Amino acid sequence: MKNKYCLFIAAFLSVLFAPVVKNHAQENIRLKVVSFNVRSFEPDFNIAPYAEVLRTLDADIICLNEVENRSSRMQLNGKYRDVVQELGNQLAMFGIFGYSYNLSNKDGKLPETDYTFSENELYGNAILSKYPVMNSLSLQLPRPASSADQRSVLAVDVLLSPSVQIRVAVSHLDHVGGRMEQVKVLVSDKIADTRTPVILAGDMNAGPGSGELTELLTKFERLDGDEGTYEGISKIDYILGSKAHWKLVGSKTIAPYDKDGKELSDHWILYSEIELIK
Repeated sequence: MKNKYCLFIAAFLSVLFAPVVKNHAQENIRLKVVSFNVRSFEPDFNIAPYAEVLRTLDADIICLNEVENRSSRMQLNGKYRDVVQELGNQLAMFGIFGYSYNLSNKDGKLPETDYTFSENELYGNAILSKYPVMNSLSLQLPRPASSADQRSVLAVDVLLSPSVQIRVAVSHLDHVGGRMEQVKVLVSDKIADTRTPVILAGDMNAGPGSGELTELLTKFERLDGDEGTYEGISKIDYILGSKAHWKLVGSKTIAPYDKDGKELSDHWILYSEIELIK
């Protein structure tokens, strides 16, 4: 009799909660994504105003360019600072830094192997995530003679739920030349893995009708608007998503000023709300 009673209760609960589970499984996941070129947090390297502005956006994913980290000139009381972790701590987010080059070797004349295990004088990109980061990969991009700096792409695998994982990548292409060679890496399987929904964001230093954007759109689609991002005029910062995986809900740009009217960057903040549909 006891066993029959237990079976009855189990059957009743399964019927009661089945519709809830089914509806939850059908819900699409929405994410708030930010792309922001922070201009090395210059001139005073105070992270607080950046955190204050970004906190108001309540973003799930934040992609950062021109991130100077643990450099001599941003030391505090003679100590090197991991400003990516500082910003992550202030926003209660996971922070991952992606290495482009060592500030002591900006011109690239010395062997890169001399800086493989450097902990300080770092420059590159960063990703902040509200969700756990499972893996990360930072790749240096091609540096043709026509380019000015060594560029890179940082990619992280983010766990949105026990059964949903996506990839988030951030890159900053060269402002002088070599961008097409760099784009070829971004659309390769190293980043644009067709098995995984991918978000790619960052300062591409190229306009919407450029060859670089045309190449990117062979694997990605726009998840942003056409508003200017560099000084609020030129559209060169983007949020892109792998095709057939995402839907744009809304997008806007935000002037990069703190509460006292101080300019935090020459790039405006790009914000998009997107929905994972597959």
